Amino acid sequence: MQLYYEAADGTILNLMQNGIYAQDPEALTQNTWSYTTISGVNGLARVKRFYKNVQTAKMKLSIMAADKEEFNTIMYEMHRIFEKDVRNMTPGKIWWNNFYKEGFVYSTSNDDYEELFESVEHEIEFLSVNPSWIRRTTYQYRAQANETGTLDYPRDYGYDYDRSDILEVLENKCIGEANFELIFYGAAVDPQITIGGNVYGLETTLKEGEYATVNSITKKIRQYSITGEETNIFDKRDRENNIFQKIPEGILAVLRSKEMQVDITLYDERGEPEWI
Repeated sequence: MQLYYEAADGTILNLMQNGIYAQDPEALTQNTWSYTTISGVNGLARVKRFYKNVQTAKMKLSIMAADKEEFNTIMYEMHRIFEKDVRNMTPGKIWWNNFYKEGFVYSTSNDDYEELFESVEHEIEFLSVNPSWIRRTTYQYRAQANETGTLDYPRDYGYDYDRSDILEVLENKCIGEANFELIFYGAAVDPQITIGGNVYGLETTLKEGEYATVNSITKKIRQYSITGEETNIFDKRDRENNIFQKIPEGILAVLRSKEMQVDITLYDERGEPEWI
């Protein structure tokens, strides 16, 4: 398995090699729902709702170096990486294969230090700001040759479209509705896409080389110029539809114009990562 910490600045700290070896990574997979109850009939309590708070998990790292210099380098770099994210209040990510969990290594302790063997048992405690493990899957829809006329599909999807449109599918394999990020690429005028019956659209113009993003988690809508200049275009969203509506589970119809180029990234959020 792959297990590593990605700092907010992109620095990677492998937790399974190069002198650092996680002993109990399964400790990171603890999954707990909190709940509230209300009194029901005859005074019997019933569950009102389930929810998740921030969570902590401890994991032991065996540090084993070839010599004094390597040991000091490992310990210094590991401390610097964790400490920097905490001081800057910028969460890092612990990656378990293709899943990650955001948070901070906010507590560390050491045991069984062996100076002669350049080794120590180093315990870290991880505070997750989002209690879910997340996997990002991106689906790309690219421009296709245009035609004229109308299309008559044997199956009624409930949409009006002609040969300038294309009807495709998106399969959301997540557990329930999924958060997402959309990227619309220019050139495009008032870009939009319909997913599962909901319209995701912007009232803006994208030049060739420009793009716009819509993120349902951060609730941010941004446009980027060719030079990388970022503009907040939240007020340019299509107000007749919910542009942040999560993507439903299952196989969904996707309707767009053939010229429209868009990426759809789904965030698969779950209590445990896929183990292998």
